[in-house]
Amino acid sequence: MVDQNLVYDIKISSVGPGRITGSDVIHEPGGIDLAMKLPYLKGVYFFNNQACQGLTIMQIKGSMFYWLNDYYTVCGRFRRTEAGRPYMKCNDCGVRVVEAQCSKTVDEWLETRDCSLDDPLIYHAPVGPELFFSPLLYMQVTKFKCGGMSMGISWAHIMGDVYSASECLNSWGQFLAGLKSNGPFKLTKSPDGLGNPESHSVDTKEPVSLKQVDPVGDLWVTANSCKMETFSFHLSASQVSRLHSKIWGHGIGKLPFFESLCAIMWQCIAKAKDGLEPRVVTLCKKDPSNPKDGALSNSQIISSVKADFSVVDTDLKRLASLLLDQAMKENTQIEEVVEKDNGVFDYIVYGANLTFVDLEQANFYGLEWNGHKPEAVHYSIQGVGDEGAVLVLPWPKDSGTDGNIGRIVVVTLPENEVVKLKFELTKNGLMLEADIGIPE
Repeated sequence: MVDQNLVYDIKISSVGPGRITGSDVIHEPGGIDLAMKLPYLKGVYFFNNQACQGLTIMQIKGSMFYWLNDYYTVCGRFRRTEAGRPYMKCNDCGVRVVEAQCSKTVDEWLETRDCSLDDPLIYHAPVGPELFFSPLLYMQVTKFKCGGMSMGISWAHIMGDVYSASECLNSWGQFLAGLKSNGPFKLTKSPDGLGNPESHSVDTKEPVSLKQVDPVGDLWVTANSCKMETFSFHLSASQVSRLHSKIWGHGIGKLPFFESLCAIMWQCIAKAKDGLEPRVVTLCKKDPSNPKDGALSNSQIISSVKADFSVVDTDLKRLASLLLDQAMKENTQIEEVVEKDNGVFDYIVYGANLTFVDLEQANFYGLEWNGHKPEAVHYSIQGVGDEGAVLVLPWPKDSGTDGNIGRIVVVTLPENEVVKLKFELTKNGLMLEADIGIPE
């Protein structure tokens, strides 16, 4: 564990739009948004000292005034209608900006190679129990002793998925660089069907990727029946190539690596569960048709896959083919279920089943400071249900001669399954024994 005292001298302030958004401006989240009410995205961007040359906290805050004119919804606060449905009042209450110091260098911090240790760099508080007072976005700027900095965010998922969050932050980087200025004020209208991308599924059954949970009231926190643990590991570009070939052989062409990795992780997790193997999993992927128009949305494609055979005993190619060919999109069904009860009930998607989240297409490295990209970008999800989740992130620092890049894999599972899973990962060449962190 990271010593919490490594990060100190914490100061908290608020930053809002430089202009008044308007009177009585309301944002109404759609059904998919409300289905994502309980989880939070937690991310950290690490910048070296060259990227931070001459950059002050006043410059950082000053650029936010202009940026938040465009993204005024992240400055709002939630209320409920008389029927109980949450809606956002865009009242310019602002985002929380946290300043902190760290006694390590950026390189020393990244040597741990474990995203689960980043919590001291991310100021997080859930929405509620006073909805009208709870910020939806926290941004923590931590200065390291080497002169580098990190930007840690805690983002309420109801505002938008990870693709929206990363593009929102990339836009802020352009204001910080002076590439965008205070343009004419306009209210951003959400596109029709927001949170409800076209689904090609003809299945009218209840969505298996959605699970209703006990009411949480105005404190938006997922209630787990067991203690959850998060850890991460890196896959080098050469490991990616080997694992891909292990499943498909050498004629893999343009087959996506995500499903290949999910097949291996699915089987390893099934073995770690000692006979309680998950036969149904959820896939979350970027919607390629979602336009980058500045509107925040939960538009990722949510699909379910069911295996009618033993996951432990089957071969990986069969499992990967199932994930590639049999995924059933459920966005429309999720939207309909949530809207049927007028958004009053509470649900989870991440961890309702074992959930695989493809973040390879997220433009994490589009946030630049002084023309420099981050040294590393880590993301995880707070509020995963009992069945767990696996996130797959790009690791562009390591590129292979065959065009492959490395990956960061972030795993959240019940605590009592983690040790068994790490041993399965070492047997499959995904982790080294020296990295599993189990004392002798």
